[in-house]
This record gives sequence, C-alpha cells and structure tokens, in this order.
Amino acid sequence: MYLVTEKKEECSGCTACKNICPTNAIEMIEDEEGFKYPHINKEKCINCKACEKICPNIKKDEKNDIKSVYGVKHKNDKERVTSRSGAAFVALSDYILKCKGVVYGAELGKDFSVFHNRAETKEQRDKFKGSKYIQSDMKDVIQNIKEDLKNNRKVLFTGTPCQVAGVEIVIPEKYKENLYTCDLICHGVPSKKIFFEFLKYIEKSTGEKIKEFNFRDKKFGWEPHYETFKFEDGQELTTQYFRNLFYGHNILRPACHKCNYANTHRPADITIADFWGVDKVAPEFMDEKGVSLVIINNEKGKEIFENVKSDFDIINVTKEDCIKYTYTLNNPTPRPDTREKFWEDYKKKDFSEIIEKYAK
Repeated sequence: MYLVTEKKEECSGCTACKNICPTNAIEMIEDEEGFKYPHINKEKCINCKACEKICPNIKKDEKNDIKSVYGVKHKNDKERVTSRSGAAFVALSDYILKCKGVVYGAELGKDFSVFHNRAETKEQRDKFKGSKYIQSDMKDVIQNIKEDLKNNRKVLFTGTPCQVAGVEIVIPEKYKENLYTCDLICHGVPSKKIFFEFLKYIEKSTGEKIKEFNFRDKKFGWEPHYETFKFEDGQELTTQYFRNLFYGHNILRPACHKCNYANTHRPADITIADFWGVDKVAPEFMDEKGVSLVIINNEKGKEIFENVKSDFDIINVTKEDCIKYTYTLNNPTPRPDTREKFWEDYKKKDFSEIIEKYAK
C-alpha cells in the first residue's frame, strides 16, 4: 500500500516515513515506472501513525523564505570546469570538510545508478559533482546523518528540496545545530527505469558497451545540454535523446507536477542552481565556464555563505531577477497531456520507437 492514500502524486519518495518507523515496517519499493514508494508491512506495523505525522507532504511545517540572492563564480576555474555551473557546492562542501565534517550528496555509480553517499574527503566529495537527471536513492542516509550529528560532526546534506524536507523533518531538533542543508532548484526527477532502458537502447544500437556516461557534458559549454557516452573501445557518442525525454516531462515522478517546493519558500538553509538569465540580468558576469545562483534562506544559510564567500566572485541579485528566469521558483513543472500515452507506448512498443516518437 502507499502511505496514507493511494495517490502517487502525494509522495515524493523522501523516505522520512521509512526512517521514523519504530518497527522498520516500511520498505521503499519500486513501481512499474521506476519510482520508489513506501509500502507498509502490516505484520510489523503497530499503528502508531508516526509515518503519517511526519510526512512532509502532510505535515505543513513553516518554510524559509528568500533573504538574499547572489550570482557566484568560484575563483578556481578548474573547479568550475569540473562542476555543473559555478561550483557553489564545491565551496560550501570544502568549508564543511575543513571543519572535519561530513558531506552528503548524489553520486553516479559505476553501474550508472544514482544514490546518495557520504564523503569525508575532497576525493569522495568530487563524485557528487555534476548533474544527475534521475531520482537518487536515499538508502540509509538519514540514519547515517543522525549518527554523525550525535558524534558532534558538522554535516552538509545536499539534495532536491523534497529530500531536504525529509532530512529536516526526521532529524531531532537537539541534533540540528551542526546540520546544514542545501537544496537544488529542481525541474523534476526522471524515471530510473526509463534511463536504464535508454542505456540499453544505446548499447544495442551501437553494438558497444558503455564505459562512462555524462548527463550534461560541459565540454560543449555551460548553457547547452548534451549527454555523452564513452565506450569500452574508446569511441564517444553525443546525443540529446535523454535530454529531450527529460524536458518532455512524461518521465517525471508524478509528485513533481504538484511539487510543494516549486516556489520561494525553501526547506533548506541555502539553495543553489544554474543562474539562468544571468546574461540578461548581468551580462558582464556571464561566463561559459558556468555561473551559480545562490539563495540564502535563513541565518544558517547566511552563516555558511559568509564562511565561503571569499572563494567566489560575487554579484548581488534581486529576488525578482532569479524568479523571472527560473521557472520552478514560480510553479511546478506541468504534467503533460501526453504522459499517459507515453507510458502506454512504453509498455507496448520497442524502446527504439519511444526514442523516435518522444526523443527526436
């Protein structure tokens, strides 16, 4: 069963319910679209309702609002080139690591799965760089964060706003002094199942085994969106097929179309994103190596930013400027009229037909 109701659009998969359950009665199980939802083992359930009380989609806690906004570029060009935008995350996480703290972020595994992991070194942290356009698996991250905080370690958690909300709501207030959260301005999370079907399609159509994959290769510049494959024989391939599936919105999680966080009321201390529109807001600051938007949401966000701002070239930006050019600070990504037809086609047709119809 799905938690509380059977409406999938009410569950973002944040795992808060799983992590609060005192009897471990909740398991996250993947559905036919490749998204994980909580299922309750009735034999283990003691009907305490802890899961319902803590669900961020039900428990409407007061959220932060934008305090100040900046455009930033890391002064180290190498960090920007190897990051998705202006390397804001690098500076924030460097500060936590200097404090002997722990950083949590999303990693692309060797098997091309995306999952949240724990880092205590820059080498481990660097695996969190770059875009990953599928929903990451949170695994047991919230419990690990709680243990780090109990051990008086500073912790930075970075993820989508719904994931941040799950962390914030589960961690007890008495441990939160050393917890810093950073959310991403999210367009929506695509299906893992469709992504793996896409990888199989590429291998089948090329006859080659994929060795490396980049969701958004910066060698084409910061603004363009091309995915690249490296094969075991050394050849490379560049496409925009998965990018087109992503922006077609048919493969997003149902909850993304009713997202509670697609606005200026953020669950995290600090928000980061690509600074789209910088060429119009501050054309002199535009740079193809990448520019980050940094939004300070509360005093803790201000605190961590004050400790890292010397790493950046910075411009002040108005709240209106960032909202104007960042769609999901105004509204969730709309559910397309073609979504049901897409999934019907996916079940019936060869994936090459899906690519022809929806990706080209």
